[in-house]
Amino acid sequence: MAPLADGWSYAEWNATYNAFSFGIAAMGCATIFFWLQLANVSKSYRTALIITGIVTCIATYHYFRIFNSWVEAFKVVSTDGGDYTVTLTG
Repeated sequence: MAPLADGWSYAEWNATYNAFSFGIAAMGCATIFFWLQLANVSKSYRTALIITGIVTCIATYHYFRIFNSWVEAFKVVSTDGGDYTVTLTG
């Protein structure tokens, strides 16, 4: 795996953090939606909807793991209650 580049600003770090959070929410909601719609589709499409839900569930899990790696890869510290500094932990 390629090392992360140093020198991230707080805005860049926060934008990536928010993108991962949105990805987790979107994939998780999609999973729930697909599985709740099983009763509303014809029988011939139910297998496809189940598989789609499994795929989005796996995507949610992977986004969650990537998100945790992202959070642990950096140390974000507020200096005197003002600006934040972002440094790599490893």
